[in-house]
Amino acid sequence: MTRRPVLFLMTLLSVASSACYGRGGFLLGAMLGTAIVTAAVVSATPPPPPRVVYVPVAREGYAWQPGYWTLQDGQWVWVDGQWIALQTGYSWSPAHWEQDPSGSWRLQAGEWVPDPPPPPPPPR
Repeated sequence: MTRRPVLFLMTLLSVASSACYGRGGFLLGAMLGTAIVTAAVVSATPPPPPRVVYVPVAREGYAWQPGYWTLQDGQWVWVDGQWIALQTGYSWSPAHWEQDPSGSWRLQAGEWVPDPPPPPPPPR
């Protein structure tokens, strides 16, 4: 199956479902295989400060997605952190808030980032 139909299917599944709920509220996107399908979350005001959470002991083969605030029906809702199973050749870049040049705040979805290629062997 080519990449385009897979992305279309995942987008369709995301739109068809009303929302993904987990402990603590709305989850940004739905994890289906290696893709994360998301909806834009934008705010004129910054999110509240992150909650103080003790990160669990590291789990081999997993990356920690810290908890974060999201907007649901105009209210700030906390989404608990969770372990994300690692994928060979990729690193997890966690969901986080960024302020854009217009002053609005945007929730950036967590995403898989390709690992850089290994360095070439030293010359002989």
